[in-house]
Amino acid sequence: SSGINAEYGDQKTVYVGGLDTSGYDGEYAVSWRDKTTQVIFHVATLMPQDDTDPTSTNKKRHIGNNIVTIVYNDSGLPYRQGTIKGQCNLCDVIIEPQPNNMNLVSLSSLKTTKLTDLKPHSALLVSNSSLAGIVRQMAVNANHLCQVSNGLNTGSVPYNCNWLERLKKIQKILSRCVTPMSSPTPARRETLF
Repeated sequence: SSGINAEYGDQKTVYVGGLDTSGYDGEYAVSWRDKTTQVIFHVATLMPQDDTDPTSTNKKRHIGNNIVTIVYNDSGLPYRQGTIKGQCNLCDVIIEPQPNNMNLVSLSSLKTTKLTDLKPHSALLVSNSSLAGIVRQMAVNANHLCQVSNGLNTGSVPYNCNWLERLKKIQKILSRCVTPMSSPTPARRETLF
């Protein structure tokens, strides 16, 4: 993971996940990318607390629209699913720190969803050094599964990768801008003999 300066982030190359780049949503954000995927993490503690917003509506507008929520639960109490509410939250990745630089990591869907493939399972015991990569992959894969499942439940296309979505948008733009050319009438051949 790397920090990006939200104020100067180049939105052409860095996916900012809806964060305001003028600093309203904070000065920094955490992002990750590889050759095919970019992820921005909406980290509540990196977003400024506004004294005129006691219910943290600004933070909730981002975190509440995430399909997957990553929760670091160091309270010592069991995490109650649905504590972080939102219209889009379908799945939680829950991290609970343990002694000896270890963490229990579990993945579960909210009970109101019909994600039968995301049943709660036994927690994984993960070292601090492996935690970021494992949690990131769990979150990315859960996000994909949720998108496929939602598509199947609504009868729409289950899931389109970013490349396919981009192709569709390009084709849509082209269809608006370019009128199909009719093929020219073939020239008549006249015999000279």
